[in-house]
Amino acid sequence: MEYKELANEFFRCMTNAPKMQFQKKVDDLSHGERRILGYLTFERDGVTSGELSDKLYLSTPRVASALNSLSKKGFIERSRDTSDKRIVIVTITEDGKNFMMEEHEEAMAMIEQTLRNLGEHDAQEFVRIIKRITEFSKEEE
Repeated sequence: MEYKELANEFFRCMTNAPKMQFQKKVDDLSHGERRILGYLTFERDGVTSGELSDKLYLSTPRVASALNSLSKKGFIERSRDTSDKRIVIVTITEDGKNFMMEEHEEAMAMIEQTLRNLGEHDAQEFVRIIKRITEFSKEEE
């Protein structure tokens, strides 16, 4: 098998493919902002900006910028840790959680339709392959 040819074909497909509906940017939220809201909603609320940076593989300045933007939008709040006033804790607001849940439901519906369009066999194979890629990507970290 010629893996280099396959890699080139894959690359061409991915760069020429239009973004699927669930990948498109919604409102004026950046990808980093969306990832932060997702982490606070589905993983862990009440974290430091350092944890967000580590867990989401975002630079410290990018997290700071995203948090400033999310705070202005009313989606997060920052407060001082009660035991160490130097530490700032980030929590998601009800508005932020509601926004994220609505967006998540819309994305899930679009992904479900995409998988339905693939058909049962191809959809299962696609998910299986994505899982494998995720597993060996984690092993390389």
